[in-house]
Amino acid sequence: MRSPLYKLSTFKAAYVVTQLCPSPVLDRIAHFLAWWTLRSAPECGAMIRQNLAVVTGLKGKALDELTKKNVRNFCRMLGDYFLCSGSQVRRARELVNTWAGLQHLEAAKAKGKGTILITGHLGHWELGGLLLAMQGLPMTVVTLPEPSAELMEWREACRRQLGVKTIAVGPGHDFAFVEMLRTLRNNGCLAMLVDRPYSGSGQQVNQFGQETQYSTAATMLAHHTGATIVPAFVIRDDNGKYCATAHPPVELAVAKEMRDVLPINTQRIADVFESLIRKHPEQWYNYVPLFSSAVS
Repeated sequence: MRSPLYKLSTFKAAYVVTQLCPSPVLDRIAHFLAWWTLRSAPECGAMIRQNLAVVTGLKGKALDELTKKNVRNFCRMLGDYFLCSGSQVRRARELVNTWAGLQHLEAAKAKGKGTILITGHLGHWELGGLLLAMQGLPMTVVTLPEPSAELMEWREACRRQLGVKTIAVGPGHDFAFVEMLRTLRNNGCLAMLVDRPYSGSGQQVNQFGQETQYSTAATMLAHHTGATIVPAFVIRDDNGKYCATAHPPVELAVAKEMRDVLPINTQRIADVFESLIRKHPEQWYNYVPLFSSAVS
């Protein structure tokens, strides 16, 4: 369930605050919001703690400290999101310290069959598409609808300033898959989150020794088009800047029938994500119950 604060008026207010406040003040605000969140919604903190316990094996005070750090980082990431929202979208460049792996995107584009850029709730996922668009790579972002048409339009308008298109998926968007196929067949680049599928669209995988669900969209699209799947993440460093990295393409199993390789290829994506989440659990913001059993 989304927070009641997830609405256009809140987004606009946060945008104004981030434009007016220097970075040290935003850090203090992030610390306060994290404290307030964990204090006012203990059930949310417990869920985050359980997910992080599965990933790290930590317990007790060490796990509590990681949970606090994770929520603080999430609040600071939101500040960075609003910093380059609205008319300030080109400020996204100011947040990036290093780039890596662009050759993987160039190689995928050279094949002429489209690129599927996959990411998850790790680091600053929204920033990645904006950065690549500023590098001259035409982007189409796949997203679930927002709670209101007004908020959906506000977020789409931010992306459109850089030429980023949006395809909404889920109930009521019956032709979304057709639009995605068309984008790839025109050698375009689709960017999508795959670690939190909407109802009925997931494939069971094993991650951190537990069962969970990943979206099948990327593997299905690749099967139908021959597109290259490239994992990409934007991770915050110790200096408060971000490192944007495109990783080597996922090596896909090939078969005539999609059902024969769909579980294999979805698992391969989950394996790539697992290795990265292990490195950066303090920036893993998948705030929903994920696993078949919880570690307390």
